[in-house]
Amino acid sequence: MKNKKGCYIIAEVGPNHNGNLDTALKFIDELAAIGVDAVKFQIGNPLNSYSLDAFKANYQEGRDKTKSPIEMSKRYQLPFSDHIKLYNRCKEVGVDYSCSAFEMESLTFLWENIPMPFFKIPSGEIFTLDMVDFIAQKDLPIILSTGMSTFEEIQQGLNLFEAHGAKDITILHCVSSYPASPEDINLNVMLELRKRFGRNVGYSDHMLGNEASIAAVALGAKVVEKHVTFDKNDEGPDHQASATIAEFAELVKAIRKVETLMGMSEKVFTEKELGIKSVARKSIVSKTDLPEGHVITADDICYKRPGFGFLPTQRDEVIGKKVKVSIEANRVIRPENLL
Repeated sequence: MKNKKGCYIIAEVGPNHNGNLDTALKFIDELAAIGVDAVKFQIGNPLNSYSLDAFKANYQEGRDKTKSPIEMSKRYQLPFSDHIKLYNRCKEVGVDYSCSAFEMESLTFLWENIPMPFFKIPSGEIFTLDMVDFIAQKDLPIILSTGMSTFEEIQQGLNLFEAHGAKDITILHCVSSYPASPEDINLNVMLELRKRFGRNVGYSDHMLGNEASIAAVALGAKVVEKHVTFDKNDEGPDHQASATIAEFAELVKAIRKVETLMGMSEKVFTEKELGIKSVARKSIVSKTDLPEGHVITADDICYKRPGFGFLPTQRDEVIGKKVKVSIEANRVIRPENLL
């Protein structure tokens, strides 16, 4: 993955190209222009993914007119060969091509034909043994979404990957609702994932608006993934829970600004701040005229701005000292004024 120092931003097109290659290519061009790190698609042979007992999720019923999940998946799929074209376009415009596979035929095609930067495991595939076994034995980073999974199930999934030697695994906190409600996001779970499993963490965002992703970055997310669309009212299963291109552009800007704001853990002062320091802090100041030879007492001093003399906390270095040259009332007492 390219942006290893900052947050790696994935724009999830998924099926929002509606099965149209030109639309998919347009997504790549416009998302590259706003500075995302990767454009992600989905691939799968629905006959290999769905049994005859499969049914649609509730959120999909009102967004798609097809009768079955197999018909829905077919309608919004691109041919395998089109994904090579998508990869080539991504390479041309300088973004990573990414794709989630949902069954072995598609996964094998990706591995054999496209040099992907990482494997992205959708939340529903955490226990799909044939795919897990295949991915775990390849030398690529893994990004694992954990929607619908308990901590125990996540540990079980990690064990499956680790059994084959997979090491570079980033865990994404995810709430598998489309769209997810703010009260269901629980971003603190992301911190718990990092604490429990000792791995880099990130956030897969299904909430409307950018607040959750921005907050996740401030909490330390190394990866943020969010769905994107050209039209939220378009027919298809994911459009309603997606950000527009304009909204995604604002997200990218906000994430990069948050990264700048987070900065480093070392305390560093700018020249401007150092200049204000002497203005805003206070020094030990003469309360009355102090003649030459006078021994300073606590009653002779007070604390006033500016802060370029003795700090108030240094009063023991002033009290009891003899005045070398007379000091006017209401003046900062300087080291050279004292014997």
